[in-house]
Amino acid sequence: MLLPDRCSIKEKGKDCVNPPEFVISVVETNDEYMVGVTCKNHKDRISEKLVILQQAGKIPQGKIKFSELKAVGTDCVRSDPDDLIQL
Repeated sequence: MLLPDRCSIKEKGKDCVNPPEFVISVVETNDEYMVGVTCKNHKDRISEKLVILQQAGKIPQGKIKFSELKAVGTDCVRSDPDDLIQL
């Protein structure tokens, strides 16, 4: 699964430049929906925004879940060092 290389938040029309630290999802009964990624600085702000979107019926009702991203390296995956993002 490919993830964005930066936080999903936009402030004053500008994208956040911080790398993602959490995957944000909504857990509803037997389903889980990924809604974005965020950095630690914007975790509370995006949580508040998701509650507003739930109340407006724009995203599923359910528990908002933050899963910490962890860097993983293996011998079988080869890439160019310039393609990697700093976590």
